[in-house]
Amino acid sequence: MTIDGRSLLAVVAALCVVFSIVVLALERRLRQPMPGLRLWAISNLLLGGAAAAHMLQGHVPLWVPAIIGNWAMLIGRSTSVAALRQFDRQPVPRAWLAAACGALMLAIAATLVWPDPRARAMIMVGGMAALASWATYTLAVSAPLSVSRALMMVGLGGWALANLWRLWTTAHLPDGAPVIDLHDPTVAAYMGALVIMDVFCNIGFVLLITDRMYEWVLQLARTDHLTGTLSRGALYTQAQRDLQLACRQRTHTAAFIVDIDRFKTINDSHGHAAGDAVLRHVSQHGQAVLRCTDLFGRYGGDEFVAILPETDLQTAAAIAERLRQAVGEPLPGAPALSCGPHGVTVSIGVAAIAPGGDCVDDLIAQADQALYIAKHAGRNCTRVADATAPPEKPALRVIQGGP
Repeated sequence: MTIDGRSLLAVVAALCVVFSIVVLALERRLRQPMPGLRLWAISNLLLGGAAAAHMLQGHVPLWVPAIIGNWAMLIGRSTSVAALRQFDRQPVPRAWLAAACGALMLAIAATLVWPDPRARAMIMVGGMAALASWATYTLAVSAPLSVSRALMMVGLGGWALANLWRLWTTAHLPDGAPVIDLHDPTVAAYMGALVIMDVFCNIGFVLLITDRMYEWVLQLARTDHLTGTLSRGALYTQAQRDLQLACRQRTHTAAFIVDIDRFKTINDSHGHAAGDAVLRHVSQHGQAVLRCTDLFGRYGGDEFVAILPETDLQTAAAIAERLRQAVGEPLPGAPALSCGPHGVTVSIGVAAIAPGGDCVDDLIAQADQALYIAKHAGRNCTRVADATAPPEKPALRVIQGGP
């Protein structure tokens, strides 16, 4: 059984339509927009239409495959480059794409005015090789390599190589030989390579979508929706890893708990919207004060916990006190908070675990005991637990602040 080029073009057209439907169905099911999906579906439909137009060669006027088919293929591959740029949140070079595509389209049209099938074929496959190479480069530089991204790069790179091979064979055709013979085994091999590479491209793109969806789910699980800080589970998991590393390296690890003073009164007197604004205010100050290596998450209600790797008790207390003072100041460009005559104040309990300790619960328990004393000392102050005392009865001292 021999598969000719016309049959393979029919397969390409059908696959492009199927993958367009798959991508559009995935986009419809997403709860938040994912850029690039609609453009990728459009590019597949254009490539499928181009394959259908070339499949009709010999049964329709020459301008149908030569103009409609080739133009649709060029626009489709240009659109796929734009889709990948959008998907990776990169600027789309619309002017460059339009200029390149327009120049190739005009060159192809010129080969009808001055008939030259070989020149038309060489312009077409050369342009497709260039656009596929551009798409491969976009994938390579826009994000770290992954299985899905590598699969797409194989597909698009294979597209480019297949077209370069076709460019070489077309340039070396003997005089008088037909440029495109859909029954020629060489053309069938070229079409077959394009089919395989197109499947790689589309499966890779679907996997890219699932990777992005997984990142979203992971982000939802790791992040507190209201404040943007770590969730309690994510904070605990990462803190445990940091403590295990500190245990191996014999370094200190500190923590402090931040509790918003009179938070229930703010909610009752000014409404939950004001309470939410206060939570965001404190979380933004906390993220601004802490270092990039520190962890900061919402522990529950109006409490936040910070984990500070490679930090001793004195340094952690200084950072906590800086946060306590900063909370009383408005954020640059933020509206004033309506939360009563006392403004926004916090009480903070600080603790540190000696080198060799690796229990998050003990560290947080010491900080919580220090916070308990700070709240009963009049609020709006920072207290520090002595790391040498047991968690159930820490020694405490006031660093700074008062009610």
